[in-house]
This record gives sequence, C-alpha cells and structure tokens, in this order.
Amino acid sequence: MASVMRAYDAGGGRAEILPELLARACVEVLPVTGAGVSFTDELRIPLGASDEMAVRAERLQTTLGEGPCLTATATSKALRANKAVMSARWPIFHQELLRQTPYRTIASIPLQSKQHERFGALDLYSDDEDGLGQLVLDQVIEHVADPIAAILFDSPATSYQHSQDLPSWLASDAVTDRMTVWIAIGMLMEEGVLTNSESLATLRAYAFAHDITLDELAAKLVDHGLDAAAVLNL
Repeated sequence: MASVMRAYDAGGGRAEILPELLARACVEVLPVTGAGVSFTDELRIPLGASDEMAVRAERLQTTLGEGPCLTATATSKALRANKAVMSARWPIFHQELLRQTPYRTIASIPLQSKQHERFGALDLYSDDEDGLGQLVLDQVIEHVADPIAAILFDSPATSYQHSQDLPSWLASDAVTDRMTVWIAIGMLMEEGVLTNSESLATLRAYAFAHDITLDELAAKLVDHGLDAAAVLNL
C-alpha cells in the first residue's frame, strides 16, 4: 500500500480521503475493474470508491438493502459472486447491477478492526462474467483487506458532532449523508406510526420504484421537496 500512502501525503494527509485512495489502489494492484470500501452498521455507509461507476454499484447495495457486501459482513466470510450466484441470492440487486453498471462479477471481503470486530467490507468488481476467478481470496485478505483495515484504524481521530473521537474517515460527507437517511426514517416513523425497520423498508421501496438512491430520497424529504405522506402513499 505504499502507493496509497504517497497519494495520501500528496493530498495533504486528509484522512477523510483514505477510503477512496484505498479503493483506487485495489484497482491498480488487482485484476479488477472497480473497488469500493464501506462501513456497515445498522445502515451501510459507502466510504470510498475507485470511480463513479463503483460509486453507483456501492450505492445500489445501500438503496436495496441486499448484495454481496451485506452478506459477507453478516457472515464474516469472503465471497465471490458470478451471474448465477447473484441472480439466485440477490435477484433485485443483480437485475439493477446489470441495468446500471457494466459489472458482472463481485468479490466481497469483510474488514475487521484490531479487536477482530467486523466494521465493513471491501468490494471488488469485474466487467468480465468469468472475472475474479483468478483471485485467491485468502491472499487478498492477507495482502489487501487486512492492510486496508490497519491503515484505516491507524489514521488520526477527530471529534465529530459532539460524540466520542472517531476515525477521521468517519467524519466525512458520506456519514453526513447517511445521517440524513436517519432523519428521513424518523419523519416516516412519526407520520406513519412505523417502526425503524418498517420506515427504512418503506424508503427503500419508494427509492427503488422511483429509480433514485436512498440518499437522494432522504435529502428530498429532509429538504421538504417531498412530503412523508407521499412516500407512505397516504
């Protein structure tokens, strides 16, 4: 990851750009077309991607609430998914991935903290339907995923919104955008007397039906460009 650290220094040592640099480095050193790094908690937060197409693929998993990243993180197991696997396990995600991106295969590898706690995933994308077959996932974990996790957690900490100190890459625009989703969830909970999970499911269904991302929908609600009642179909 020497190239990442050189780019990091050239960027003024701004830790919030680390995930993007790490994703770009993966494309440089691995036989992949795109890459993305995400933080996975109650809501998945795409932290950085190698390019705009990878950004789209990353947001797609967040909007639909399904895909390789969420499965890999939940099971703590790296996985590789070709067309047959994706269509069987995540049919809606697979349909939209084919429609919106050139990607045909994905490998997803959980990222762990120094305390061996899952905190996110590294997604690797290929345009080739037979792509990623040459990747030895155990080697990618050892030589790429584990170093990425170490670099992220060795980055400087910062105070964020009156909370405890957090890694600087969490004090970023991506986190702010995801806080907007939580505000939108609260709006639907109040308007429709829904639970947290019901509100999130409603947002995802509306976003999918209207061909927009979860973040775009949340921003419309919070900015009052769309009423919660319209989303609830009241």
